[in-house]
Amino acid sequence: MENELKKSEILFLYETSYNIPNGDPFTGEQRYDDETKKILVSDVRMKRYVRTYFEEKGLPIYVSEKTGAGKTDSKGVITWIAENRNPNKLLDIAELLKEQIDVRLFGGISTLGDDAKKIKVDGKEMKNGHTQFTGPVQFALLNPSLNEVNLRMHQNTTHFTSKAENTQGSIGTTTLVPYSIMQIHGWVNPKVSEKTGMTPEDLKLMYEGLWYGTSGDGSSHSRSKVGQSSVLLIEIEYAQNNQKIYGADRLIELETYDDKKGEQLRSMDDYKLDFSKLFEAAKSDKVAKIKFYTEIESIKLELSGKTKFEAIVL
Repeated sequence: MENELKKSEILFLYETSYNIPNGDPFTGEQRYDDETKKILVSDVRMKRYVRTYFEEKGLPIYVSEKTGAGKTDSKGVITWIAENRNPNKLLDIAELLKEQIDVRLFGGISTLGDDAKKIKVDGKEMKNGHTQFTGPVQFALLNPSLNEVNLRMHQNTTHFTSKAENTQGSIGTTTLVPYSIMQIHGWVNPKVSEKTGMTPEDLKLMYEGLWYGTSGDGSSHSRSKVGQSSVLLIEIEYAQNNQKIYGADRLIELETYDDKKGEQLRSMDDYKLDFSKLFEAAKSDKVAKIKFYTEIESIKLELSGKTKFEAIVL
């Protein structure tokens, strides 16, 4: 049977306001390209939005903040999955991993090796200890904002109890992003999906998690992420799995108002999205269709009715 999933590229746009879209894990400071003056958001950050959204909906995920998954030592995670598995399934780590929606989408790895034999469920040993899946959905390692950004210094105070009835405080300094319009670039590989078992419904749920998980739900509701709003989701579907257009991540541009520069932008009132190159790319025989989702009426009106353009229902 023909795979319903098609080779595609993803463009996901969201805006941020006075927050830290993606801090460096070592310094906590916003990732930043000094040459281009654009902030950067990693693929790991975006996958965390999706996974946290899934987890809050009760969907089974492997890389979980609650179970400790995603760490180098995943023994406890595999044990937890095995003990909560469908009892009608064979005790095969590869199959257990594929029961998790984030593995079907993004891939996953078990490093148990021979230690898998130490895990027993109903008296039976696990098998296929070292298992790795490459995910059919991937995002660029680092995604630059569409606009330039001048970071702003921010100082804050913290108070905490050190001993009984004693409190201590400190003053911290960090950098905030006044405003950014982020574009996340991703890919869907239908050939790889055959190995992980990803379905069209899984992909639809991923888009749902991307949209709502980035904008107000789950990990996007943390203190450093408040102030984000999803703007536009685009899926460029190719006619053939061996085809690809050049520069998909450069098809949407900013057109600023009142001669403002990129670092002067503070909201969507300061610019419009220019889809001229996207409309031109849609004419290519390589492009089967361009699917989109937005809740902004002006963008919806501009994309609706165009040849090959089709609205996504989330």
